[in-house]
Amino acid sequence: MRTLRLLAPLAVLSLAAAPLAASTDMALTTADGFTLKGTLTLPTTKGKAPVVILAHQFRADRSGWGPLAERLAARGIGTLALDLRGHGASTQKGGVELPVTSNFMTSAQAVGFDRIPGDLAQAAAWLRKQPGVDGRRIGLAGSSVGALSVLLAAPEIKPVAVLSLSPAGIGAFGADAPEKLKAAVLRARASSLVLASAGDKEAHGNALALKDLPGVSLNLAEGDEHGFDYFKGRADLMAIFFGEYLTYHRTGQSYGGPAAKKPTPGNVINDKMLAEKKAAEATK
Repeated sequence: MRTLRLLAPLAVLSLAAAPLAASTDMALTTADGFTLKGTLTLPTTKGKAPVVILAHQFRADRSGWGPLAERLAARGIGTLALDLRGHGASTQKGGVELPVTSNFMTSAQAVGFDRIPGDLAQAAAWLRKQPGVDGRRIGLAGSSVGALSVLLAAPEIKPVAVLSLSPAGIGAFGADAPEKLKAAVLRARASSLVLASAGDKEAHGNALALKDLPGVSLNLAEGDEHGFDYFKGRADLMAIFFGEYLTYHRTGQSYGGPAAKKPTPGNVINDKMLAEKKAAEATK
């Protein structure tokens, strides 16, 4: 398991300095007939921007990623926020309504959650053809079933960085899903940050199963928050992760400033450091 390094110039960026961003609604039709809806948001700065594809959790929609999307925009990073099949505005399959229900496994079978990784790969292929998008700098972020989906989709998409928040719902991907998940992470060779609460048993177990794989870093916390509940108060951490790997490592620059200094081993991404950084800024 690697230690992630926090770049100080990225940590102090203010949302007030965010570039103007432009949003466009989009739609895709999957091979099995689902119409997937989403929103592409790109900064209105010169040049091509890195973009993070966002995959939400069960019984949610693309709007749940709002706090992260705002912080990414502040760093000159775009987002493609999708409503996953059966959710939000993506409930039409061949002209027939097929929304999820309150039962996860029933919905997984009816809607086809095991096809979500393929949906994400299709979305990534579409994204790379859009003007203003740097197809070499793509990130993935997912929550719960979306968190597993982004990890499984990574070998085909070949992202620079993957954020997996509370990875759960592994039963939707078949009996051999644990082995497929590890194999996918190994093949993808992306920088991956996996977050989970100790009391969130499935997500915590899935995170620990990946801890020794190359490129994987864990951020584990006390409590039992899952998915977007865990997300609250940690959007800065997630934005810093993508800022480092999609901006600094590819350009040698932090957004809005000169070339950043090389990170030092003492710069570790964790909640304590973020709290200390905020406290220091508040005294200025």
